[in-house]
Amino acid sequence: MALTAELASPAFDSSRSRQEDLTHAVARIERLGKHLFGVSACIVYLHVTDDSGSSLATAAHAFCAQLDLTDDLQVVPEKSSPFQAALGKIDNLDVRFYALQPVRNRDGQIVGRIGLIHERPRMFTEGDKHCLHDLVAVLERELHAHMSSASPAAK
Repeated sequence: MALTAELASPAFDSSRSRQEDLTHAVARIERLGKHLFGVSACIVYLHVTDDSGSSLATAAHAFCAQLDLTDDLQVVPEKSSPFQAALGKIDNLDVRFYALQPVRNRDGQIVGRIGLIHERPRMFTEGDKHCLHDLVAVLERELHAHMSSASPAAK
């Protein structure tokens, strides 16, 4: 009971928002995406980074960063085949599937992407597309909140 009251208190919310930065939010979204889609990796790559943003910390981030990005969802390959050739390599993992969805700022400009990477070809269903759009919306909301709190006008 005391924990519930503490979670609902404004003091808890403000201390939590001070402690949690964009890096933690990005890591959480990557964990959720990996589990939600059952893929080898879910990568958040932000083009414009600062001390609290995403970086090319892993080979998977570097792989995702080097892929061409379109204005909308990109799924490669479009159809699953057990004979799909590797699309690239990340450490010891042969990439046989990836999906990229752009991440946008408040002005609609692309500022990053979420990438799903897997070692086996897989189907990407309409439900998967909806879930990825939802995951991007969560990331964009976190990004917008971070940018608002970091802007001089917000202080």
